Amino acid sequence: MQRWALGLSFALAAAAPGFAAEAEVMDLEEAAAFLRATPETVKALAESQRIPARRVGEAWRFSRPALLEWLKGEELSSIRGRQAPPASPPATVGEPRSGLTAEEIALRDQGVLLKRGRTTLDLGLSYSHSERTLLPVVRAEQRTIGATAALRYGVLDDVQAMVRSPYVWRRTSTFTDATIAGTTAPTVTRDSFLGDASASLLTVASRERAGRPNVIASIDAVLPTGAGDKGIGGGIVLSKSYDPAVLFAGVSYLHGMNLDPADSRRSLAKHNFGLNLGYTYALNDSLALSTLVVGTYRNARSPDGVSIPPPRERYQLQLGTTWMLARGLFVEPQLSVRLGGEGPDFGFSLNIPYSF
Repeated sequence: MQRWALGLSFALAAAAPGFAAEAEVMDLEEAAAFLRATPETVKALAESQRIPARRVGEAWRFSRPALLEWLKGEELSSIRGRQAPPASPPATVGEPRSGLTAEEIALRDQGVLLKRGRTTLDLGLSYSHSERTLLPVVRAEQRTIGATAALRYGVLDDVQAMVRSPYVWRRTSTFTDATIAGTTAPTVTRDSFLGDASASLLTVASRERAGRPNVIASIDAVLPTGAGDKGIGGGIVLSKSYDPAVLFAGVSYLHGMNLDPADSRRSLAKHNFGLNLGYTYALNDSLALSTLVVGTYRNARSPDGVSIPPPRERYQLQLGTTWMLARGLFVEPQLSVRLGGEGPDFGFSLNIPYSF
């Protein structure tokens, strides 16, 4: 009778709200508590692929059903300090992780640095269209096509170097009221030039843990290899995983040197601030979606000391997708739209990263 009463009370408790509220997905600390082991031991087992686990950014995530399945093949006591692999390891639960995922490629410098010896080559093409009303009777349209090449290299597990070089083709059409210009035909100018290269050295200042974000610090420089801009500065990026999404935010500052506001090919001001907020959502290991808001402030000066200086603040919304075509090969289409401002700026880019 007591056994029957005990079974009935257990069944009623199981039916009560909150009894089955255990999360299907656990972080490192929750998995360690579930396995009655230390977080260090569970992390070591995950990194050596001896237990089923997935890396989301720099954090580990564990499936409760997969761990239960794994426990059927090995005693729990074997994970409490034994470091050597078992003589007959249990069958792998789920597909083993190999190489970089689409989410990690989408995050890049915002959340995931390359491991030591790893290299990623980015090749990209972009198109943008902008309009400006210079005077009540003058309007300018600008179409820009850009090509970029970027190389990222893992110097150490927590240190990454990056260099980037752009090339720009630009066409500007200026329309003037016919009562002033005597014609409706626009004035067209074309130019193409090699942009100035940029270089960065990034390091993980603090790794993500429970209640604490991932922190990445960088030293950045612009090198006068093209139009002539030169600058130096740095930045900080914070990221936090909320499976299957990663939130990130960053601030940066670049001090411009050797300035020439009269040269339209050069974009640096003396003080250049940057802000970005966004998230990456991993649909699976092969497809990730990202949304990013980018803000910049430059204390730009008048190009000739008389005319009105260009806008100092600029904000953009960027929507992108990262899709893994094959191991190490990705494709990234991205759409960008200017937020605010007088002109409906629009841009589209296609980036192809290859990791090896």
